[in-house]
Amino acid sequence: MPADVMARASMIHEAFAYGEAEHAHYEKQGYCIFDHFLTDDAIERCCRQMDQMVSELHPECTPEEMICPHQQGDRWVWDLGTEPRLLDMIERQIGPNIILWSSHALAKPPHTGIEVPWHQDAPYWNVGGPLAGAVWIPLDGVDEQNGTMSILPGLHRRGELPRLIDRPNADRLGHKNLFKQEIDLDALPDGADGAKVTYRLKAGQMGTHHTMLPHCSTPNSSERWRRVLGIRYMSAEGTLGDKTYESYRTRKPFQRTFYLVRGEDIKGYGLPHSPFDD
Repeated sequence: MPADVMARASMIHEAFAYGEAEHAHYEKQGYCIFDHFLTDDAIERCCRQMDQMVSELHPECTPEEMICPHQQGDRWVWDLGTEPRLLDMIERQIGPNIILWSSHALAKPPHTGIEVPWHQDAPYWNVGGPLAGAVWIPLDGVDEQNGTMSILPGLHRRGELPRLIDRPNADRLGHKNLFKQEIDLDALPDGADGAKVTYRLKAGQMGTHHTMLPHCSTPNSSERWRRVLGIRYMSAEGTLGDKTYESYRTRKPFQRTFYLVRGEDIKGYGLPHSPFDD
């Protein structure tokens, strides 16, 4: 293990555990929620860092477009995403050869935010193959009022669902550069809205959901902030599709990079190990 990783204090709470019961629930339902994930110090650090990111937003960028900040110098995101105990969970889900392919800082200030329609992360963000659970980490308490997320348990096992591309009402709903596609609602089972599970979590808890699990979220209609960090992983055996993003600070485009964070580059992609290598 690199010396800098050994020297850092862990951001993960000592009570966090991903055991047999949690893994069985994840395999069957496509998600699992943990009562403890971040330490109190880590919650404070992450909030401070995300607030700094929001303060540096380009005038044309919204707080929901802070995509892949680990590629833009935001070390705290990388530090958390490569915590050994977190990677132990991901290894349990997909095996020893792990790629970190995305991070997303999602902030919804009071009375703002877009409606995110039902979607599956992997096809939306153009990756495929053996896919692990994304981690969804609230830095504020989240519920229906401030734009939390809902998921449809078990539907990760149905594979890729039909999508509506270039949604005609996306701009009207305020999506601009994000979520101009969604799952065709006819592809969802009857009574899907009643079957959904809505995350009601405290700051520092965590939900992991398979990146083929349909999920959505609503705008923030409350007086509170809704700050969340998402990090996504896949196996090095997977399909690494191209994706271009725009910097939340400058609006300059950049290509997504896939980083091998554990195990071997078994397909010989030439995967880098860190965006912070000299």
